[in-house]
Amino acid sequence: MLLTPNAILYAIGNDSLTMKFTQETTDGALTFGDYGNGLLKVNGQEHHSGLIIFPDHLHEPWPVVSVEELTLDHLKPLIEQKPDVALLGSGATQQFPSIQLRRELAQLGFQLDVMDTGAACRTYNLLVSEGRHVGAAIICY
Repeated sequence: MLLTPNAILYAIGNDSLTMKFTQETTDGALTFGDYGNGLLKVNGQEHHSGLIIFPDHLHEPWPVVSVEELTLDHLKPLIEQKPDVALLGSGATQQFPSIQLRRELAQLGFQLDVMDTGAACRTYNLLVSEGRHVGAAIICY
């Protein structure tokens, strides 16, 4: 699956960035289309809350709205799937989870790559296109 960005739009009146992807080929995997401004679009379906996504299924709604409230329990659906790569989309900007949560994840031997939601959506799509076993916990902003 090859996904290419076809438009970058700046929302009028704020600093948020929205990117739309064009899917050139498909293999049935769940991937992101649009994101930003309170929306995550997965395979054409709109979601207005956070979610945990894998190429073959979604865990939603995911109640997390900020990194500050994130706990190990929130990440259990991601951890249980044991993806090769685990991403956290932290919202409009990159924000790291608490030191306590990072310690808990380290004790489990679980690595979570943290980036802003846009970067996490793009990275997730790229990894899916490579056939990787990836999972992502995405905060909708």
